[in-house]
Amino acid sequence: MDYKKFHLKRLKNELLNRNKLSDSSSNDYKYLDIVKSAVEDPVVYETFRNNPGYKDILEHIKKDLAYEYYKNLLKELSHEEIINYCSSIKNIGSPELVEINGASINPTSLRYLNVAIDIKNKFQNSSFENIVEIGAGYGGQAIILEKFFKIKNYYFIDLYDVNLLIKKFLNDHSLNFKAHFATLDSIENKKYDLIISNYAFSELPKNMQIEAINKIIKNSTNGYMLVNNFHKISFRYMSQKEYSKSIKNLKVHEEIPNSYLFNKLLTF
Repeated sequence: MDYKKFHLKRLKNELLNRNKLSDSSSNDYKYLDIVKSAVEDPVVYETFRNNPGYKDILEHIKKDLAYEYYKNLLKELSHEEIINYCSSIKNIGSPELVEINGASINPTSLRYLNVAIDIKNKFQNSSFENIVEIGAGYGGQAIILEKFFKIKNYYFIDLYDVNLLIKKFLNDHSLNFKAHFATLDSIENKKYDLIISNYAFSELPKNMQIEAINKIIKNSTNGYMLVNNFHKISFRYMSQKEYSKSIKNLKVHEEIPNSYLFNKLLTF
């Protein structure tokens, strides 16, 4: 597959970093500069999802992986349902579209829909009124999740400037939940029905992973986290053993479809 793990590292090495940028390659692509410009400049906002610096972080899914998501979704949904759900995320920002069975679809929307369907299946008969997401991009996952759950409060945990972009993007959609925005430092002590993270938690440095566990994960009844860096031995990130010790009732699943050889899905 063309999808590469290092694309996501660029975002996660910047995520929740207390406003101190790392020396990751995302700095070379000026990811945060694009985010800030998209918030402030309507012209930049019109195409931000197709900007190379932003695209490498959050809009990099190639057609082969997009089609794998599509095929997996066909086990649960019709072609028309897939298109309708994906179209709930407006193509603001001019994201790349791929042609699948005669329809133009944004690949990232397919991933968000795949996650939502999997959550629905893995947590049957569960209600998620209060959801918290670590590393929310532009808010697309929340938009899709609302189609399946009656969400009252959605908490977005990301960099300050990224949160501003999420807020702007959400304002262009009709949503029923109340959106809350915070960084890892500023988030208040609350209880959550579900914590979700699409790769972001696993790319935080270990000290910040521990902080997120104490502030968020331990206050969450359920969890759904796609992770990389899930190794038996690790110094920069939590090891598999540390995950198991820190998170009660942890279950490890294969990622379906698999977007990278060593990615896993963690639930509790």
